[in-house]
Amino acid sequence: MLTELQTRKLTKFFSMHDAKFDGALAYQDFENIIKKLAALRHWGSRSPRYQILLNNCNRNWEELKRDADTTHNKKVSLEEWLVYYDIILSDEKKYLHNIHFFMELVFEVFDGDEDGKMSQAEWAGLLSVYNVSPVYAPGVFPKLDTNQDGFLSKEEVLQLIRDFFYSDNPEALANEMFGPY
Repeated sequence: MLTELQTRKLTKFFSMHDAKFDGALAYQDFENIIKKLAALRHWGSRSPRYQILLNNCNRNWEELKRDADTTHNKKVSLEEWLVYYDIILSDEKKYLHNIHFFMELVFEVFDGDEDGKMSQAEWAGLLSVYNVSPVYAPGVFPKLDTNQDGFLSKEEVLQLIRDFFYSDNPEALANEMFGPY
C-alpha cells in the first residue's frame, strides 16, 4: 500500500505527464512528450530516433492503458495511476520493466553529448519537457549530484529514481528531483 509521501510524489509524477492538466492521462499526453523530446534534439518525425521514441511511447501507453484503465475509457485517472503504481512498486520485476522505458527516454534524449552523464543544463531540459519549470534545476541539481562532479551518471539517476518511488523518508534527496511535490 502506498504511503502518504509516495502518494504525493506519484501525484507529482502524474502531473508531469498530464500535458493538458485535465486530471486524466490519454495517448495525446504521451505523444506530446515525444514531440517535445524530438524538438529538443531537432529530430524530424521521419528520423529513426523519433520513430524509436514514438514506438516506445506507443508500447508504454498501451501497457499503461491495459493495466491501469479500469474504466476502459482510454484514459488513466489519478486514482487509476495510483493503483497501478501500487502494483508496480510491490513487484520488483514490474518496477524494473516500467522504469526501463523512462530511463531509456531520459538518456536517449537528455544526454545530448552521449557521454553517459547528464549535466545541470540537460536536467533542466528534462524538467521542461515534463511540464516542470527548469528554474528548479539550479536548486536541486547540486543536491542530487552527491559526488559533486557536475554530472549525474545513469547509475546515479537510477538510484535517485528508485529513491523517488520507494523512499518514505521526507528528507530523501530524490523527493524533490522533479521540483516541489
